[in-house]
Amino acid sequence: MASEIDEILTTISALSERIEALGVDDPERTDLEGRRDGLRLRARSLADARRHPASVAAEIEMLENRLIEIDQLFISKGYSEKHLPHTVQDPGAYSHTINRLLEAEHRDEIAEIRQRLDHLRSIQLEADG
Repeated sequence: MASEIDEILTTISALSERIEALGVDDPERTDLEGRRDGLRLRARSLADARRHPASVAAEIEMLENRLIEIDQLFISKGYSEKHLPHTVQDPGAYSHTINRLLEAEHRDEIAEIRQRLDHLRSIQLEADG
């Protein structure tokens, strides 16, 4: 007897085969990719709900550590930026540019991690409650 996840994975495989057969510019491709992505999210949610609490806690910890790693890449304000009045020279000009580029580079990853953390924490709360 096939479970719901098995049926979803079979459908995902069939959709992937259809997508591969289509051309890159085919308008049906976008529709099929959207359906496939939705099914992947559904399968992941079903699988997450059945995970062992220790596994969920380990993934939460890993994601929190990744956020800390990303945060440590940013350049914090130095003494002159914090305490000296602004003059012709801007001591934070370089760090501001670097931080802006780092933020742009990691923006999507940070958003995905936060979304995943919210989802995992809700699973954790359901398991505890």
